[in-house]
Amino acid sequence: MKNILKITFVAAMLGLFTGCETTELDLLDNPNAISADVASPNFVLNSIQLSFNGFMSGTTRTNGITRMTAQFGQYNGAVTVNSLNGTWSSAYNTFANVDLIQEIDALSEVGVPYHVAVAQILEAYMYITLVDFVGDVPYSQANQFGEFPTPELDPGEDVYAAQIATLNSAIALLNEESAVIPQDLFYGSFDTDNWIAVANTLKLKAHLNMGDGAAISALLSENIIDEDDEDFQFNYSSSTTPESRSPIFQGNYPNGTGFYMSNGFLDLLNAGDAEEPFVETGIADPRLRYYIYRQRNDPPSGSNLPCEGNDIYDYCYVGNKYWGRDHGDDEGIPNDNTRRSTWGVYPAGGAFDNNQFNRVDSSNTVTLNGEGINPIFLSSFTHFALAEAGLDLGVAVDSRALLEIGISLSMDKVTDFSGSLPTTDEDDETIDYAATSADISDYIARVLAEYDAASGNEAKLAIVVREWYLASWGNGIEPYNMYRRTGYPTLQTGVIPVGPFPRSYRYPSNEVVTNPNMDQTTADNQVFWDTNPAGFIN
Repeated sequence: MKNILKITFVAAMLGLFTGCETTELDLLDNPNAISADVASPNFVLNSIQLSFNGFMSGTTRTNGITRMTAQFGQYNGAVTVNSLNGTWSSAYNTFANVDLIQEIDALSEVGVPYHVAVAQILEAYMYITLVDFVGDVPYSQANQFGEFPTPELDPGEDVYAAQIATLNSAIALLNEESAVIPQDLFYGSFDTDNWIAVANTLKLKAHLNMGDGAAISALLSENIIDEDDEDFQFNYSSSTTPESRSPIFQGNYPNGTGFYMSNGFLDLLNAGDAEEPFVETGIADPRLRYYIYRQRNDPPSGSNLPCEGNDIYDYCYVGNKYWGRDHGDDEGIPNDNTRRSTWGVYPAGGAFDNNQFNRVDSSNTVTLNGEGINPIFLSSFTHFALAEAGLDLGVAVDSRALLEIGISLSMDKVTDFSGSLPTTDEDDETIDYAATSADISDYIARVLAEYDAASGNEAKLAIVVREWYLASWGNGIEPYNMYRRTGYPTLQTGVIPVGPFPRSYRYPSNEVVTNPNMDQTTADNQVFWDTNPAGFIN
C-alpha cells in the first residue's frame, strides 16, 4: 500500500477541543472551551481532521439499505430516531472547533490561512453530508448557545449554497502565501493543490446532486480529484496503542465478523458458481477477492442456512462458499460470526482471499492488521460522476471514456492492496489468486461492450452507476446518493415487505426532544435535491 500515514494521536485528547453538544441547551458557556489565544492551531486542526474522518466513516451505516451489506428485517429497524445521535453531535462539536480555528487565525500576527481553509473544506463536506442524510439542518444559528439556545433549521438548499460559498472562500485562502503549514492527516505532506482539488470536487459532487449541468461544466477546467495521488482518503495504521486500525477491521476481525454480506452485492460481483441462475457471466469481478474474504471452505447448511427451502428467497445462498443473506432476511441469526463471508483486504486492511479459509480471528490469518483506508472521494468516483453528468445533464464530456478510466482507476486502487501470500494446491504447486492485468482488461472490455450495445442514455447511465456503485465499496454516502438520484443500480427487492425506501434519515431523538424548533420527520421525507417521485426506489 502507498502513502500510509501512521496515526498516533490519542483519541481521548480530542475532548479538550469539542464544544457543547447541541443537546445541552442549558449550558450557554462551553466548560471545555479553550481560548483562541492559547490554543495550538495544529492541534485544533488535527482534532477537526480526526473528527471529520470519524463522521465520514460513519456513513457506511447506509450499506445495509443500499444492499452492500445485508439488512436484517425492515427499513424501520435500519433507520431509526437513534441512528444519527452520535454522528450529529460529533458534527456540531467539530463545527465549534472550526469557529475556534478561525478565531486563532484572527488573533495570530501572521495568520494561519491554510489551517482555516482545510477546516472550512471539512466543515462544508460535513454540512453537505448532513443535508444529504436529513434535509434541513441548523446552520445560521448553530453553535450560538447564548443567542440561539434552540437553533432553527435552515433549508437544505440554503445550506448547500452556503457551503459552496465557503468552499470558494477556502480556495481563495489556499491561493495565499503562508509560512505556517498545517499537519495533513489525509495526504501526509500538505499541498495546497490537493486541498483545492478536494474543494472543487466537493462542489462537483453537490452540483451533481442538484442536477446543475452548467455548474459542472464550469468545473471541468478546474483542479479536481482526477488522479490517484489526489484521492481523498484517510489512511489507517496497524497500531493498537493508540487504536488506529480501520474501524471496519476492528468490527470484523478480532472477535469475528459483525455483518453479513449482501447476496445481491455478491451477485453483482459474480461471486457465485457459473451454474447459479443469477450470475450473468460466471466470471468473478477482479476485485472480488480483495473486497470479500471467505472464512469457510464449505457452504452454509442446516441451522446455518435458515432460509433453505423457502421459495421467497432470491438467493439464500449464492454459491462458491460465500456466506451472505438476502435483503430483508429476518430469519434467526446463527452463531456464525466466524463463518460468514466478511470484509477483505480492501478497504478494511483485512485478509486477501487466497482460499486460505481461516477464521478472521485466527492467528494463522494473514491480514494487513487494519492498515486500510476510508475512501471518502476517489479519482475513480470523479470520472463516474462526470460520466453520469454527461449522460443525464448534457455536460459535454465523453462518458464512455470516463467510464473506462473510472473502472481502471478503481481496479488499480483495489489491487494495490495485498494481505496474503500465494498459496499452494494439493500438488504443492503455487497458486496466485491476485487479479492479473488480463483479468482487468477483460472486465473493462465486457463492460464497454455492454455500454456500446445499450440503447439510449438511460440504459448507458444504468451501467455507469452500477460500476460506480461497485467501485464505492467502503463508502456509504455515494451509493445512497446515487440510488436516490438515479434509481440505479437495480437492487434486490426485500424478501419480506421491508417498507418504503428511506429517502432520508430521521433527526436524532435527543435533538428533537430538546429543540422545539425541530420536528421529527419520517423516512419517506425527501431532501431538497431528491425530486424523484415517491416510490421511485424500493
